[in-house]
Amino acid sequence: MDENQSAECRSQAVLRIKAEIADARLASGGGTHLQVNVLYTTPSRTRAALTIASRLGADLRACPEVLRVYAVPYSLPLEKPAVPIGFLEEQIRALARQSPTEITARIILCREPRAILRQVLPPHSLIVIGGQKRWWPTREQRLASALRKDGHEVIFVDQE
Repeated sequence: MDENQSAECRSQAVLRIKAEIADARLASGGGTHLQVNVLYTTPSRTRAALTIASRLGADLRACPEVLRVYAVPYSLPLEKPAVPIGFLEEQIRALARQSPTEITARIILCREPRAILRQVLPPHSLIVIGGQKRWWPTREQRLASALRKDGHEVIFVDQE
C-alpha cells in the first residue's frame, strides 16, 4: 500500500501559473498565509468558483490555488494519461487568462481522486467547488459532502 501511495505522489505533474509574483508576495509577507483551494470541475463552473475564491482571497489575504485532479484509468500507466498533459495545462492557462486574480495551479494525475485529495489537502482546508445543485446529488455535490466529512470547510458555488 505504501508503494502505491508513493507512486501516486511521484507521478504528480505540477504547473505554476503567474507563480513568481504570488511567491514573491508570500516570501516578503512573512508569517503564515491562508490558501483557498479551487477544485477544477468544468471550465465555466471552475471560473465561477474562482471568482468567489478571488473575493475570499482579497478579504482574507489568501492565495487561490486551482487543483486539477485527473483520474488515470488503471489500464494506463500514471505517466501516460488518456488525455495529454499539454491539454490539461492549456485548460489551466485558459482559466488563468480569464481569472480576476493571479492563481497557482497544480495538475495531479492519480488513480483515486478522493484518496489523493486526502493526501494533498492540509487539514481543515478552505475549498471552493463549482457545480450545479440538483435534487439528486451530482458528482460535485457528493465530492463536497465527502470533503466536509473529512473536516474541510467547503463552499459550493451553484452555477447553472
